[in-house]
Amino acid sequence: MATARRIGTIALTVVEWLGVVIFVLVGIGIIVGGIMLAWVGDPPERLGNGQPSAAPEGDAPEPVIVANHQVPPASAEESASLFAPVYEVLVSPRCLNCHPAGDRPLSDREGAHAMNVSRQSFESGLQCSTCHAEHNTELPGSPLGPPGAPHWQLPPKETPMVFQHRTLTALCTQLRDPAQNGERTLADLLEHVKKDALVLWGWKPGGNRATPPMTHEAFVQSFGAWVDAGGICPGEAVAPNLTGEPEAPEPTTGQ
Repeated sequence: MATARRIGTIALTVVEWLGVVIFVLVGIGIIVGGIMLAWVGDPPERLGNGQPSAAPEGDAPEPVIVANHQVPPASAEESASLFAPVYEVLVSPRCLNCHPAGDRPLSDREGAHAMNVSRQSFESGLQCSTCHAEHNTELPGSPLGPPGAPHWQLPPKETPMVFQHRTLTALCTQLRDPAQNGERTLADLLEHVKKDALVLWGWKPGGNRATPPMTHEAFVQSFGAWVDAGGICPGEAVAPNLTGEPEAPEPTTGQ
């Protein structure tokens, strides 16, 4: 009888200890899971405007849920300017997402790049090419994988070329300024939008991603018209002297 009682006591003790061990392991799992979620960053719904993202249907363009670009309405003078059609393309998601006001790239649906990816990630050794190849990557069971094109990256930190939250006039004057555009001339900018592989990707982004509001050919024509006019911006009567060289004096007529 004593032996049976002792065996029962030992069994009860083992069960109790097993319960303690399981409780501890569950607690550790919860803590580790919380730490991992905090490290990864906010879930996409919280990065944007709090609305859940709906899965794209059919061949319809990817819906832009998050208002990434907030500026006052353009004036009549701005809307009628040569830069107006250029501006509409530059502030569309295909351009705006890589020209944010902060250090984090933007996303059509989430608002900001997931997993806290930023320029600091790049500076810490995480290359953009880790996920973004020179072509789009398809994921099994998903209509969209990581997008990709040659030299996928943000503009340099020294000249971030911010498009987000810039008014039409502000972006016009910024874009033509060599100190802010990487020492590019207007002709350099035109060549960039004509031929750069990453720019061209914007018109063939794959999946259901939205494309700019006009064709690439029409965009280049509008950009060229602005360049031919000397990069003039709304409110200016004549184009500024962007070369830094003294202008030739106007010829005088004899008396």
